[in-house]
Amino acid sequence: MNVLSDGLTDSQAEAVHFINGPLLIVAGPGSGKTRVVTRRIANLVMNANVHPRNLLAITFTNKAAKEMGARVEALLPGQRIWVSTFHRFCARILREYGDVVGIKSSFSILDTSDQKQLLRIVLNDLDFDTVHFSPEKVLWRISDAKNDLITPENFNERFDEGVSNHWDGVVRKAYPAYQKALLESNAVDFDDLLMHVALMLAEQTELCRELAQRYRYILVDEYQDTNSAQYQIVAALAQHHQNLCVTGDPDQSIYGWRGARIENILRFERDFPTAQTIRLEQNFRSTGLILRSADSLIACNRQLKAKKLFTAQADGEPVRLLIFPDSRAEAAGIAQEIRDLVDTGDYQWSDVAIFYRVNALSRQVETALMRHRVPFQVASGVAFYDRAEIKDLLAYLRLVENPLDHTAFLRIVNKPLRGLGKTSQNRLLRWAQLNHLTPLEACVRASEVPKLSKRAIVGFRRFAEMINGFSLAGAGSVGDLLVEIIDKTYFVAPWQGSPNEADAEKVANVEELVAAARQYDEALGDDRSLQGFLEQTALISETDFLENTSGQVSLMSLHAAKGLEFPIVFVLGLEEGLIPHERSLQSESRRELEEERRLLFVGMTRAEERLYLTESRIRSMHGRTVPTIESPFIRELECERIDVDDTGEFAATQWQQPVPESKPTPGLPGIPKLMTGASLLNGEKESVDIPIGFRIGMLVRHPRYGRGTVTDVSGYGGRRTVTVHFSGDDKKETFVASKAPLQPLGE
Repeated sequence: MNVLSDGLTDSQAEAVHFINGPLLIVAGPGSGKTRVVTRRIANLVMNANVHPRNLLAITFTNKAAKEMGARVEALLPGQRIWVSTFHRFCARILREYGDVVGIKSSFSILDTSDQKQLLRIVLNDLDFDTVHFSPEKVLWRISDAKNDLITPENFNERFDEGVSNHWDGVVRKAYPAYQKALLESNAVDFDDLLMHVALMLAEQTELCRELAQRYRYILVDEYQDTNSAQYQIVAALAQHHQNLCVTGDPDQSIYGWRGARIENILRFERDFPTAQTIRLEQNFRSTGLILRSADSLIACNRQLKAKKLFTAQADGEPVRLLIFPDSRAEAAGIAQEIRDLVDTGDYQWSDVAIFYRVNALSRQVETALMRHRVPFQVASGVAFYDRAEIKDLLAYLRLVENPLDHTAFLRIVNKPLRGLGKTSQNRLLRWAQLNHLTPLEACVRASEVPKLSKRAIVGFRRFAEMINGFSLAGAGSVGDLLVEIIDKTYFVAPWQGSPNEADAEKVANVEELVAAARQYDEALGDDRSLQGFLEQTALISETDFLENTSGQVSLMSLHAAKGLEFPIVFVLGLEEGLIPHERSLQSESRRELEEERRLLFVGMTRAEERLYLTESRIRSMHGRTVPTIESPFIRELECERIDVDDTGEFAATQWQQPVPESKPTPGLPGIPKLMTGASLLNGEKESVDIPIGFRIGMLVRHPRYGRGTVTDVSGYGGRRTVTVHFSGDDKKETFVASKAPLQPLGE
């Protein structure tokens, strides 16, 4: 008992020793949440005599699940506690009970590219133009529907009721056809994993009772990120025993764009009236000034639960806003600052992280880091499994495990080349569909398919014989099965011995996949399975391959940064359209803007000792170079403003306190000379300063109306307007700020 309480605060200890009933732990960033959850699991087993098999702990990322599982193992040696992600949990339930929804236990989990391929086939069959009606956009709408537990039948009902638009008409036909194609392939997509289980629990009373009896104590981490399907799963399992503990922080809810519902955590006490709420408000991660700045920012949100973050640590270094003349100088300045910090000997490369709102911002930074000889890694672990040669080999394994897998068959039936072109494939698949056969069964009977050439008949038969000859039982392990497939298909033969560097990289990637399979075999031992390995590769996330001890600076999106921490953090691009993202500025609802504020809050609170925010007065991205407007969030946080000139030297500094009312955009120093619309209209040869914003009271000149005074500025991004009163004509005109031919003259 004392061991589990050792080093805990009173509120942490209270949460650890809470046993029965619903519990909400509101855990601020860096408040020791993982320590509390893992010790609470240990306490339930050690002191409340809860059997490990009756415990279910769910979190959102593989990385978090692995870390939590390792900590539980250290507290309970020899005990097997299952710590899982939502998707892994649902995959396991479907392997066991999938027949309820018409799915065999050998089902495939399709990744995004496979989903697009399957939907493209569906759209073509429905005679929809896949250029005009892109599979990506249709899939996005289907995904939204599944996250909200809207089945194809439900969607049709909503469409019939008139809640629709042109795109809904497409989705109305594509959604049921896509689901039918998935079932025929014995496959699911990521959203199906959740939706199938949620609907099973809602419709199968006995099954729900059986699983609720199995999982008598449920712990859910990051509850603020649950969507409607995840919420229904948890509610169904917890309704009988009410032993549900959820941890989370509304201030860190950043996945609304993919279906997360912040209301799930905000209404927990209403859903469970007997719930106890414990707040973890002491931050053990960040210095005082970092925490104070982040707290002042998030206080501007309305959707939150009352809490006051505090820390016993010293104030430390102030939060610094580095303002660069352009994005190239920004990248170079960041690289130089990192090198200077590491050269002091106080920090290592792995102590530093760089976050950005959109991935396009990383390119210039990567180039600058290379020029300054700064080692770095980009959090994009998914990229390895996105490589063509890796996807091809995984498709072989998928087809061995699931002969119904339509997309896997299409991907590899002619890889390596076997003379089985698209025409032959289409003829075979159409015949298979008419005769209710799987693609492999049709290959065996290829001689019966009309208009197939003798070469194609032989090719299809040999392909089926080869696939049917592969098995995990025959090979002994996943690694050995993979090697057998590579050998018998001569998979790497075209690249071996090639002087081409790209070919050598493909061979190396194949070897890396074999190594991953062997690691899986070793880790799982007798519990290894082909579906287990495929499931592991299908549910990879972008931070799974991030190495904390690799001696490299880490680059990643703000969303990927969730749950991580670094001594030094850079957050790029505090500008309108980036942070906050332009989509939130165009929305009429506050919800999206509040989520953008939470996203910045998450990024800021990853920093332990030093936090840098950056702003570029001129931003080059997507082939365009444009002047920027400073982020409105800057006015809401405490920071030290530092102007950095073209040489990288820091100019004068100024401490900025947050203010409740909106402040005008800063003035014009540091902007490079460019031609404006006013200059061109007046035939001027010399360039003038381009403003990054207009302020009320600013004097401006228009090429036609002459001198005037700015009387109003409103809107954001592309909708930002400026109203000017021209004294000469005694008239007011309103302009789109980004296109206004106005030359600022000062105040």
